[in-house]
Amino acid sequence: MAKKYLAVSLGMIGLLGYASAHASCGSTACSINTNWDEHGASHPGWTADLRYSYSRAGTLRSGSNKIAADTTFNGEVENLRTLNRIVTAGLDYSYDDHWGVALHLPYITRGHDHNLGPYAGATPAGYESFHASAMGDIKVVGRYRWTLDEAGHSGMGMKFGLKLNTGKKDFVIDQTGTVPSEVTLQPGNGSTDLILGAFWFQSTPGSDWNWFAQGMAQNSIRSSATFRPGNQINLDGGTRYAFSRNLSGLLQLNAQWNSTDSGSAAALSPATGGPSSGGRTLSLTPGLSYAITAATQLYGLLQLPLYQYVNGEQLTANSSISIGISQRF
Repeated sequence: MAKKYLAVSLGMIGLLGYASAHASCGSTACSINTNWDEHGASHPGWTADLRYSYSRAGTLRSGSNKIAADTTFNGEVENLRTLNRIVTAGLDYSYDDHWGVALHLPYITRGHDHNLGPYAGATPAGYESFHASAMGDIKVVGRYRWTLDEAGHSGMGMKFGLKLNTGKKDFVIDQTGTVPSEVTLQPGNGSTDLILGAFWFQSTPGSDWNWFAQGMAQNSIRSSATFRPGNQINLDGGTRYAFSRNLSGLLQLNAQWNSTDSGSAAALSPATGGPSSGGRTLSLTPGLSYAITAATQLYGLLQLPLYQYVNGEQLTANSSISIGISQRF
């Protein structure tokens, strides 16, 4: 019986926090492609995916260095944390060997805590917290694939789609009842984005290995008058090794570049007054997948940053995890 080839494309997308006069709060979300048919042999029909992702942004950085928060600043002191819990429902339809479309519906639960300065010795001037739970921004992405080598099961394709402005944007700070200035603490960031990308895959019959590479770009084409998110580029490459008929190991290298945000609501560094958004990361992502049946896959992935560089001062996560199940119909 032929092995079921699988490749999972994982790219960490940092939805970096913003404030008019404060360091970034570091809200993050994982964007994971768990459509098994996208990088491998085509299976026309429907695929459903349900995924849970978790990250904790609690390390303050400037550039590539860990730093201590400035407790003399009169306002937010980013020395605590942002917790992100995201449940994403995905629905994919492959029309034939070439055409397909995927819909991604995220439900975001986010909590952020920070102290207020200036400190009196070791005592902060105050404390604030923020909690939000709601649907986030929906993504719709189409694709077209073509075969490069039919005998070697290799091919490539293009992706094109939109991130829609559907997420809720009016959750308030618990203590004050006011909407925070950090735009992306909210489930939605208020922009509509164009998504373009390309991918390559190879899954040679009889081999325990397969490979993929993917590049994706995301650019805001409609945003508010006060805030426009920076452009984003993700490059991912990886391999899968079949330990057995059911169990497979996954290993990926993920690179991401985010340009700075713009507008009067974009984050500024309290130390320099310069941009406090955007940056670049390089991450290693190992994982496992297990085939319960030929059509049902369980999977788990752990993303570990190898290098992180941020503009200004931003909270960053030391790791993120994703677990889920995928069902082909």
